[in-house]
Amino acid sequence: MYSITILSIFFVINFYLALANPLTHLFGSINSETPPFDVVSKGAKYEVRRYQSELWAQVDYTVDASTDFGDKVSIGFQPLFQYITGKNEKQQKIPMTAPVVMQQLNADSTRRRMAFIMPASQFTQLDQLPKPTDSNVKLVAVNEPLVLACITFNMGITSKRVNVREEELRQATTTDNISLVTGRENIRVGGYNPPWTLPWFRKNELCIPLVNQA
Repeated sequence: MYSITILSIFFVINFYLALANPLTHLFGSINSETPPFDVVSKGAKYEVRRYQSELWAQVDYTVDASTDFGDKVSIGFQPLFQYITGKNEKQQKIPMTAPVVMQQLNADSTRRRMAFIMPASQFTQLDQLPKPTDSNVKLVAVNEPLVLACITFNMGITSKRVNVREEELRQATTTDNISLVTGRENIRVGGYNPPWTLPWFRKNELCIPLVNQA
């Protein structure tokens, strides 16, 4: 069995999509809006992307150091899900996007962050977003870093898989003379699919900013 992963956060918000077209989601179809980017270059196992500025709704939370990367994601998911489904000052509903971003914010992995990327088709400035009524939900503009090296993988998101893909990405970019920033807090892991997607068809990404953001 797979441990509870970040992918499970899509269960409620994508339920109506599964009813509408369950087979496409079973095999990895992605219907949510995704953030735009340009591909700067491609390596054998990765690509370098230049993203536009993004607006995030995010929640930081604390877990035990032994908690797997994909476990206890409901701590971050619940307030974010409530925010986009109307728990805000305008009682406004906001469409779900993909991927959902997860980060480990310190060396021992006890501080975690989950973020929903706000749809760029509807919001371009922070003041356009409804203010959260939950103080744990923070709205931030992510204006840097915007140039990231990203590697894609399938199956569930676990600490072991994240560590393997990080090492794989760092080795591949080093071979190509591309320098990535250090520090676990700079790594972004994203999950695109609902939990009923077959593991082999799931899309996950691990992205690390380049040292040179030019």
